[in-house]
Amino acid sequence: MKTKLKKENKMDKKGIKRKIVACIAILSILGTSAWLPVTIHTVHAEETEFPSETNTSFSKAREIEPGVSVAGTFPDSGGKRYYKFSLEQAGKVDLAFDVSASAYFGSMIIKIYDNSQTEIYSATKYESFSLNDIYLTGGNYYLMAEFPCSTAFSFIANMDSMGESFMETQDFNNDISSYASCISLKKKYKGILAQNDDIDYYKFQIPSAGKITFNMTNSVSNTIKYGFYDQSLNLAYTNSVDSGYKTTQPVSLKKGTYYLAIAKENVNSGVGSYTFSIDYIKKISAAPKLKSVKNSSDGSINVKWDSVTGANGYELWYSVKSNFKSSVVKSELDSSVTSTSYYGLAKKKKYYIKIRAYEEINGIKEYGKWSKKKSVIIKK
Repeated sequence: MKTKLKKENKMDKKGIKRKIVACIAILSILGTSAWLPVTIHTVHAEETEFPSETNTSFSKAREIEPGVSVAGTFPDSGGKRYYKFSLEQAGKVDLAFDVSASAYFGSMIIKIYDNSQTEIYSATKYESFSLNDIYLTGGNYYLMAEFPCSTAFSFIANMDSMGESFMETQDFNNDISSYASCISLKKKYKGILAQNDDIDYYKFQIPSAGKITFNMTNSVSNTIKYGFYDQSLNLAYTNSVDSGYKTTQPVSLKKGTYYLAIAKENVNSGVGSYTFSIDYIKKISAAPKLKSVKNSSDGSINVKWDSVTGANGYELWYSVKSNFKSSVVKSELDSSVTSTSYYGLAKKKKYYIKIRAYEEINGIKEYGKWSKKKSVIIKK
């Protein structure tokens, strides 16, 4: 019995020794990497076993996430690395690259493709660099990085939604008039012009002939142009707004359906956001009411009238002819004026007076109806 216990003890000791040796071997293998620094971000890196076969084509593109660092390498002969990402709606993408190789070894080419693998953005950079303000509509995209020789690199992609009023994607957008976004008067909207979005169409109604005021702020990186078209797409008015500027432009339109087109001044130049609203004032049709026409003690005529909403001014006529066919004196008066006086008139003469309001749009005066005429005799 004692002999058997001794043998078992010896076997236990040998087993313990074998476990200790195995543990030491494992620790020796892990020792080279046990003290590597740990990043606070998740890092997606290329496979190291077969580097020539990893994410080297659209079909092998690796998914990237906003704000997550991505590590990669190029083989000795250089090559391409493909990645893919998605945007739910139009937004801004910023890329920051850290490249181990110096500019002496060559430049890195960055390209972005849409879901159909059509190139929509390209840049060539040296060493570490940033690519900011890349505006894209919603959808799925591919990012390709190319370098001519072996090097390690990493990058982060930050993506921000721009809060566009009407969500645009590669498959659903307002790039043509038949898909124009319907808007209301006197309401503010925000739009995006992107790498893959050169023009936006909007559709609205004018209830009756009148004056609209187009208010726009251009935050796009270049000049943008805009135009108003009638239902048959005949151009009614066009103009442009420089980058970083605002416009408040009056336009006269008849009753009906209209399209507003907002576009880059030149295709593929200028990306960013813009805001706009369309105010509306019904065309002046009501005539000013002549409140009083009196002969004053100094021999003058004193005229008073009610103001008209939306008027830019008034035109007053007086004449000794009731039909105003001759001997007419015309006066233009500011919109803030609601009374005036006339001197040097002939005594014992009867004068006829009428007035109408006008609004001025792009240097052209649009006149309302005439008031009922009034008359007065110069007695003094």
